[in-house]
Amino acid sequence: MKSACGYDIVELRAVPRNIHMVILTHHTGEPYGILGAQVAATHFTRLGVPSIVVGVKREFSRKKLLAFIDEHYQGKARTIAFSHLCGRKDLLDLISALKALGFTTVLGGPQALQDYAGEPGVDRFAHRFQGFKEIIDIVVQGPVDGVRLEHLEEKGKVFQFPWTADLFLEVDWSNLYFFSETLEKPEIRMAQVLAAVGCPYALKERLVALDPPVSMKDEAPVVSIKSCGCVFCDVSWDKGFQGQVDKALLLGQLRGLPEQAGRKIPFELIDEYPMRTARQILEDAEREDIALSQISLVCRVDAITRQVEPFQDLLEKARERNVRIMFSSIGFESFSDKILGFFNKGITVDEITECVNILRRTKETFSDTLMPEIDRNIFLYRLFDDILPAHSTPLIIHHGSYLGNWIRELEERTGVTFSRDGTWIEWWRPVNFGQAAL
Repeated sequence: MKSACGYDIVELRAVPRNIHMVILTHHTGEPYGILGAQVAATHFTRLGVPSIVVGVKREFSRKKLLAFIDEHYQGKARTIAFSHLCGRKDLLDLISALKALGFTTVLGGPQALQDYAGEPGVDRFAHRFQGFKEIIDIVVQGPVDGVRLEHLEEKGKVFQFPWTADLFLEVDWSNLYFFSETLEKPEIRMAQVLAAVGCPYALKERLVALDPPVSMKDEAPVVSIKSCGCVFCDVSWDKGFQGQVDKALLLGQLRGLPEQAGRKIPFELIDEYPMRTARQILEDAEREDIALSQISLVCRVDAITRQVEPFQDLLEKARERNVRIMFSSIGFESFSDKILGFFNKGITVDEITECVNILRRTKETFSDTLMPEIDRNIFLYRLFDDILPAHSTPLIIHHGSYLGNWIRELEERTGVTFSRDGTWIEWWRPVNFGQAAL
């Protein structure tokens, strides 16, 4: 007998202790799933460890959350996991509190090993991020399907499993809850489907020369760092590129999606170059009688500019099947060639404007779109005055990214230190600038 993703369902061996698992993670409270954490909970449950994911909103009652956890673990082994902390210091404080209450703490997800180990050179630079060694008992770096029951008993261990394209990707989308003042059961309206592990651009290694922050202009050196892919990207650092997942695994994910009004709920396709993949998904889903509603794309600019025909073909096929194609995100990053060079994006401003023009021409070809109405309302109600942001998200540097190496090299060579905020480096705040050379 096989599961929806094609995995053999085997008889579960006895659990060595009465282990249940709560996986705590950051969440905005919007109705979207969390693929990684929910796959982990599904995997643990199949091992015989009943597990749920609790997305902790930014505004939450610590006292009430601790009370819920205490009640949930009554009569059970006190093992609790964390994933995707998003640099939140309140979640780090929560881990410390649970550790003090006798819980065995497990850390997984992106950059788990780097966050556990902390930054290099902390013996000489006390301000650098020290890591989680004092509050985390077990670390899982890599895909969760490498975890076995006995690993949950081995405190003080780091388990590293290599990323491959052959992953456990079965998801129980009902295992997610939110917490603010109490435990809430959301209706998931946006899921994720993994089509590619990592990013092909991460295979492009090069040396990038970075100017110092503007606040240190002319008083600090240019620093050259190695970067595989974009300098700010933790996916390239964490996973590299392991290729496309097998078609059977992809179809299994589609079959497992929740339904709404007779169709699968919208999903974000995880693939930086998604045009051909999305087109193939449409054909495979039709052949397998899987009714889709919407595919949301997250991609690089050159996924559009260098795949114009596949993009147009995708839209034609989607329209024939009454499936919406949306762009959740396109990696413009900057409209300055100099900054794009610093980011090692591998694109230019000309390519970005070409991408914008392609999308605008596409709107004329596929005129049955809601965008004209949306644009009209934005203009009529002057939403950019105070509602919509006038700029993109500010650059954030995780200590485990290639840009982290840039900051540490600046500190080594200038004596200037930059403040840390949890796992983030505040590159705009050289705290002793002007004093280091005295």
